[in-house]
Amino acid sequence: MQVNTPQQEKFSKAIFRKILVPFDNSKMSDRAFWHAINLNFKHKSEIIILSVFHSEQYSSSFLNYNTHQTIIEQKKLNEVKIKHKKLKEISEECGIPCRTFVATSSSITQTVMSYVYSTKADLVIMGTRGNGSDRKLMLGSVSLEISQNAPIPVLLVK
Repeated sequence: MQVNTPQQEKFSKAIFRKILVPFDNSKMSDRAFWHAINLNFKHKSEIIILSVFHSEQYSSSFLNYNTHQTIIEQKKLNEVKIKHKKLKEISEECGIPCRTFVATSSSITQTVMSYVYSTKADLVIMGTRGNGSDRKLMLGSVSLEISQNAPIPVLLVK
């Protein structure tokens, strides 16, 4: 007979009402979204998809932005908005409510943590690495920092 710790008991009885999925259009963030969908078949939670664009424009006092860089960022933003629309449609076809957000910030981690609080999320599901991570690393810096500092459970998907 297995005996659960009080923390395991609390986690096993948890009903996740709001699941935050940080999404960077990588394969791992796609997997995180599908884990959120599968988990929701049991709990019928709301999925909150958040994409945060890192912008040096917000982290530097030098604001003379290269036009080429701006065009690339706008293209990525449009791609993510299209993907958000598709993910929202999939979620709603499964009977799962979904909201999407896009933010630009000098700190992806701080922005994700801010959304954890502002959306009152109960769970974060995210990839172990995103588009910006070195493939040799087991865990990206954003997922590592969020998993260590979030006040709620974090499910990392590889």
